[in-house]
Amino acid sequence: MGAIANVLEGLDPSSKQMEEAKEALDALAALAQTKAEYFQMEIERSLITAGSDQDRRIPIEAVLESISQTHAMVSSQVKDIGKPIAAALKSFCRGSADEIIDGVAGLVTEVLQDFLGGAEGGEESLHRYVVLTEEYSIVRLDLRAWQRSVEATGLRKRAEKVSAFVMVKSAVDLSKIGFNTFLYLYRGQLNAMHMDRTNIEKALDRAAQIYIKFHEEMVQLRDDGHRPAFAAERIQELRADE
Repeated sequence: MGAIANVLEGLDPSSKQMEEAKEALDALAALAQTKAEYFQMEIERSLITAGSDQDRRIPIEAVLESISQTHAMVSSQVKDIGKPIAAALKSFCRGSADEIIDGVAGLVTEVLQDFLGGAEGGEESLHRYVVLTEEYSIVRLDLRAWQRSVEATGLRKRAEKVSAFVMVKSAVDLSKIGFNTFLYLYRGQLNAMHMDRTNIEKALDRAAQIYIKFHEEMVQLRDDGHRPAFAAERIQELRADE
């Protein structure tokens, strides 16, 4: 697995096979890049309505960053997709705890391995999103992935698929989401990351601290005496039920 342009390394540049392969590869590389650019616009457009009656997903306050990658691979390399994804996440979410980044990387890797390994031909895409804490913020991370099978016989031994991945990071709008809603999603996600109980509790506590601080500051700005229910109390109630 690697950059699409590297697929042609080692071929005789003067051969007819090289000429045909380069033409096919140039078209696939352009298509993958176009998909990546389209996905980024599509994610940002869909985030505008997040949290509305039409779209009940986690609402966002602002888009912060985005990254994209394109790859060429053979089937045996699908298992290695976690390496570039983990590296991208570590640089993309610099303020997140290591156990959270590792958990998100594992979760995203599982999704992508199923996606890339399960497709048998043609063209497919997927969209997933996760939430996580980053320093003093709660962020939403949207992933879109696309893959297409390589049909050119001159390329099949070197690349069976080309793919594009886009990640967009956004700040969650904590003024538009109840903590119970966030807690339900986040706790389920933490369990799916196969984190141990200690790290799950630590992650929930950190999310509660961020949520409480945000709403306390909102109360001070409004200065109307209203105080939101404490997220920490809700966490204690859940722990008591276990």
